[in-house]
Amino acid sequence: MAKPESKTEFFYNEKGLIAIGSPVKLQILNLLREEPRSFDEIVKSTAKAKSTISVHLNNLRSCELVEENHDSEDRRRKIYSLTSRYMGCSQEPFIEHYKNLLEMVPTNGNDRFCFTETLFHAFNFGFEAYGIDNAPIVKMIGKDIGRSLSPIFESENFEELLKEIADFLEFHGNCRISVLLKDSAALQVEDNFKARLMPVSGKPFCTLREGMIEGILTGKLEKEYRVLETECYGTGHKHCFFKITI
Repeated sequence: MAKPESKTEFFYNEKGLIAIGSPVKLQILNLLREEPRSFDEIVKSTAKAKSTISVHLNNLRSCELVEENHDSEDRRRKIYSLTSRYMGCSQEPFIEHYKNLLEMVPTNGNDRFCFTETLFHAFNFGFEAYGIDNAPIVKMIGKDIGRSLSPIFESENFEELLKEIADFLEFHGNCRISVLLKDSAALQVEDNFKARLMPVSGKPFCTLREGMIEGILTGKLEKEYRVLETECYGTGHKHCFFKITI
């Protein structure tokens, strides 16, 4: 990852994408990503002077990244919360995975499905190669797609909807999906094409699919679900494992 002093993070609000490079502002924003905080809590967590934090909070409010409210139990106490969404950050460029995928583009040129998949993954790893972690925005796009797709699903029962999602993803993804419900809800995806294609990067990379599943569940059942990929071909496993929680 990029060094903290040179790292830039991207946040989105109704005005568009806003890049933040100030280490103190990033400290504040990342604290508020966890939960709303009082002014004194922010000062304590950042170990900065009150005047410094006040200046940065006013600037973040003017950018409409943060809002200020009074504590309902103590009007003298100000509470700050995030009014924007985290969308990614700069990172140290890593080109190896990108180069490997580019080498596969011509070899998959005669297979329409494989060629499309190769281009998709090369596009994702291209951001990594040029120094941008775009996973949060890819997941957000996936969630938007999932919400848009949710009306075509018929099931309003969680377990039945998971089975319907699995059938949908199998049909469109040329893969095999198991619905697991014994200990906690999960989808396990086995896909020989991805196992053959994708480099072991040490981290999950199916963020678009992660977001789509989350968006379908949330859009259809009107509850906030979280879908997290904990195992992936990118982590050296022979499958992708998506854990689902409310």
